[in-house]
Amino acid sequence: MNTMRRDRMSLTGIGVVLIGIAFMVMAIYMAWTLNNLANVLRGIEKTVEEMPQQLDDIFRETGEMLNHTNVTISEVNDKLHTLSPLFYMVHDVGEMSRKLTTPLARFSMKKRGKKEKSEE
Repeated sequence: MNTMRRDRMSLTGIGVVLIGIAFMVMAIYMAWTLNNLANVLRGIEKTVEEMPQQLDDIFRETGEMLNHTNVTISEVNDKLHTLSPLFYMVHDVGEMSRKLTTPLARFSMKKRGKKEKSEE
């Protein structure tokens, strides 16, 4: 009976040791996982800390770009205002040439029509 009791005790001891080893392996794995998570969170913290400065830089550059765009648009408008009389002159020349060539074209068409009738 004593041997049976010893066998049970040694089996219980082995079981407790195996449970202890499993618990230790699990604890090491959890520590490794939590350490990796801590590294990721440190990286996120660094990124979040830098974000306000980066956003300030982006907004400043965007403001500068809008100012340059406004200056460019103003310069283009000034140049178009300067060129407007030239466009009006070209339009007037085109209108005058149309007014001159339209009667000539009609006259030419009438002559051609009379010539074709006389040839028939």
